[in-house]
Amino acid sequence: MTTAIETTHAFLERLDAQDAEGLGELFAEEIDWFVPGSPAVAHWVGKRTRKSEVPDYFRALWAALEPGKSVVSLETIVADGGDVVIFAVFDHVAAPTGRPFHTDVAMRLTVTGGKIVRMRLYEDTAATAAAFIE
Repeated sequence: MTTAIETTHAFLERLDAQDAEGLGELFAEEIDWFVPGSPAVAHWVGKRTRKSEVPDYFRALWAALEPGKSVVSLETIVADGGDVVIFAVFDHVAAPTGRPFHTDVAMRLTVTGGKIVRMRLYEDTAATAAAFIE
């Protein structure tokens, strides 16, 4: 059986490779999903979603960024049973405007049976603390 930390490492590897289909395979059929809103991914904000929609989310996200100008610096991974919290810094340039962003992020993944059943993304320093107490 795949552990939560193994699933998380696979998630990060596929994210780094921009493998949208591979990312989709890591999720359960239905996901409790929350990502902050932005025009590029507004359709996916705070809802239950289906595994089949996950690749489209990541493709839309990547399309909103300048190619080659996005870097995710992984800071820390903390695992507690089926919950894994990832802390990172996201540096990117928005494709439509050329505006650079430097964002502290945290992501909390809940893994059951080797599949991600819940994903919560927190942006900015204050919000990342919520990843631990939710």
